[in-house]
Amino acid sequence: MIISNEVKKNVKVSIFSSSNSILDIIKNELVNIGYKVAEYTQIDALNNDIQKGKIKLLLLPESLNLSFNELNLENTKVILYDDKNLNLDVLKVELYYNCKLIENEEKIDFEKYKLELVGNLVESISHKIQANLLILGASQNIIKMLSQEKDENAEKKDILNNLYTKNDNALDKANVLLQLVSNATNISHESIMSGDEIEDTINLILDEYLKDNLKVLKIDRKLKEGSYICGPLNDVIFVTCRIVKYLVEINESSIEICITEDAENWYFKISNANKCDTDFLDKIKRFVTYVKNVRYKYANDSIILVIKKIK
Repeated sequence: MIISNEVKKNVKVSIFSSSNSILDIIKNELVNIGYKVAEYTQIDALNNDIQKGKIKLLLLPESLNLSFNELNLENTKVILYDDKNLNLDVLKVELYYNCKLIENEEKIDFEKYKLELVGNLVESISHKIQANLLILGASQNIIKMLSQEKDENAEKKDILNNLYTKNDNALDKANVLLQLVSNATNISHESIMSGDEIEDTINLILDEYLKDNLKVLKIDRKLKEGSYICGPLNDVIFVTCRIVKYLVEINESSIEICITEDAENWYFKISNANKCDTDFLDKIKRFVTYVKNVRYKYANDSIILVIKKIK
C-alpha cells in the first residue's frame, strides 16, 4: 500500500508535563525529527481533548501517577516516560513502535472504509452496466433483422448508423464503469482523465440516484483548454461520489462540484457541505490521508480534495 506521508507526519504526538523545561526538551527533539507535537500543561485541557477523540498517542510522565480510568484513555495509546531520568533514545524507540501500531490500525480502517465506500456505490454502477448491455442486446437484434433484408435503402442505413453510434456510446460507458470497478481495490491507482471524462463518470454513477431523490448536481469545470488530470482519480471519484451521496442523505437539495487547477494542484471542491457531521468529515479525512498525492481541506462549508501535480 502506498502511504501519502510517513506515519510520524500523520500522527500528532501529545505530550503532558508540569515542567516546561522537560516539555521543551521532548517537544524540540521530536519536532526536529519530523513529528507533529501538541503540548499540554493542564490536565483539564488534556482530558477535554481526550474526550473529543483528538489524541491518538500520548506521552505521560511516570511521576504523574494518574490511573488510566481518570483520563479515560481507552482509545489512546500511552507511553510513560521517566521525567526524572529522561532518556530520549528510549523514548523515540517506544514512539516509533507505537506509531507503527497506529499505522497498521489506520491501514485496516482505511481498507474497511474503502470496501464500504465501493459497496455503497457498486449497486448504482452495476445497474448502469446492465442498462448499457441491454441497449447493446436490443440493438444487435435490430441490426441482425435489418441486415438480413436484401433491400437496403437510405432510411435503413440511417437506422443502422444510429444504432452503431448508440452501441459505441454504450460500450464506452460500460467500459468506463467496468474499469472503475476493476480498479476499486487498487490503492492510489494512477490514471489520466479529461474534465469531460471525470464529469461523465461522476454522472454515470450518481444520475439515477440523484433523479430518484429529486436532487440537483451541478459540475462546474474551470480547467485549462486541453487539460488532463493525472493521479489516483479512481479514489478521488469514489470519495467525491460518496460525499455527494451523503449530502443527498442529509437532505441537501442542491450540490455543486467545482473542478479547478493552478500551477501546483487540481482541486475538487464539493460545496454545501455545512451540514456534514464531524464523524463523517473525520472518515473522509482519514481516507484521503492514505491516498497518494491527495490532500483534504474543509473550508467555507466546502470539502476540497487537492491532487498534487507531479512534475
